[in-house]
Amino acid sequence: MNRNLLLFLFVVPLLLACQPDSEAPADEDDVVLVLVDGEPITLPMLERVMRAQGVEENDHERMRELLDELIRMRAVANVAEREGLADEPEVRAELRLRELELLNHHYIDRLQRRHPITDEDIEDVYSRQRERAGEVQYRIETITYPGQAEALRALARIDDGVDDYETVRDEAEAEGLAVEQPGWIDLSQVPDDFAAALDGREVGAVVTSLLETPQGWRLVKVLNQRELQAPPLEQVREGIARSLLQQRRRALVEELYEQAEIEPMLPLEE
Repeated sequence: MNRNLLLFLFVVPLLLACQPDSEAPADEDDVVLVLVDGEPITLPMLERVMRAQGVEENDHERMRELLDELIRMRAVANVAEREGLADEPEVRAELRLRELELLNHHYIDRLQRRHPITDEDIEDVYSRQRERAGEVQYRIETITYPGQAEALRALARIDDGVDDYETVRDEAEAEGLAVEQPGWIDLSQVPDDFAAALDGREVGAVVTSLLETPQGWRLVKVLNQRELQAPPLEQVREGIARSLLQQRRRALVEELYEQAEIEPMLPLEE
């Protein structure tokens, strides 16, 4: 941003009007636009608000409005601080939480800018996903049991020839269990152990392994299959990049958590 322009637009007329008696308690590198009761409104503060609201540098009228809003906020905050509001426990806790969130966001964002996701990273993930997905898609039907033991008993009845899948499904529906057809899946969309059991199963076959999901344990039958038509790399590039960023973020947080020295100050239950 053109700092000389901002100084011309804002600082000279405002400082002449305010005529502060004290120096601004701001960082040395910050350009102070105006003092409000001795407290500074700086150029980085204005720039941050402009970015958040999508205000361009040549929109001088909107820039003046934002600066005026900041001055009004600073005036209110000054009174709040003088009256001790920042020392109240609830407000102090909220300020600390906001500081935590802000530092977390900017620290992780800075590391990700220094070590960006590369085209090679994306292509490697795409290649491995293609390999893991296999060549076939499966359309499945599932019966969801709340517990693993129930699902295993139902699977054993089918494997041992005691009942067929249709009988087990009808009983499950009568008991109010969910019988669903979630659509087409490939081997990359399920856990490795289930993928191994699903791989190569014929139409009409019941998979000999259970599929664990957040809803419960699923007994799975293959209804149909077709050749997998994998999407081109360019179609999924952005999604892979987002996924990699999320994975790196989680890994970084866990690494720093493990490195941190954590000292409980109150007795905690196990």
